[in-house]
Amino acid sequence: MVLTLASRLTDSNTGEDITQEVFLRAYQALSGYGQARVLQLSARPWLATITRNLVRNEYRRRDRRATVPLDTDEPAPANDSNLETIDANDQVNQLLTSLTDAQRSAVVLRHVVGLSMRDVALTMSCPEGTAKSHVSRGLARLRSQLQAEQGTQP
Repeated sequence: MVLTLASRLTDSNTGEDITQEVFLRAYQALSGYGQARVLQLSARPWLATITRNLVRNEYRRRDRRATVPLDTDEPAPANDSNLETIDANDQVNQLLTSLTDAQRSAVVLRHVVGLSMRDVALTMSCPEGTAKSHVSRGLARLRSQLQAEQGTQP
């Protein structure tokens, strides 16, 4: 769940790095929690919140420091099914980047990660109704963009 969320909100390499950091921070935090607090903890929303915070930190870091991608002369071997999967993931990620941060987070948490609306709201620190509206508006925007790309009317 953490890797999927981090990768959808950033990219696969950064997602892997963030995932490691999430579990490191979670482990460190749990060592300072009392047994009662640990028993009351909802793990999925808690880990999703840590993930979202680290993603925000990553974007802030990127804004402060320009990065230059490294080009390699060796292309990675791939078969046709891998290329189709990569193309589909790229299309989904491209569509997700067009959403607002709140909409993207809500859609990914609900429909990619599979959290309940209650857990989405807990993760986003907002009322459940607000989380529902973020998901609804994000999905509506994604639908209209897909229809526009396919050349049909919404």
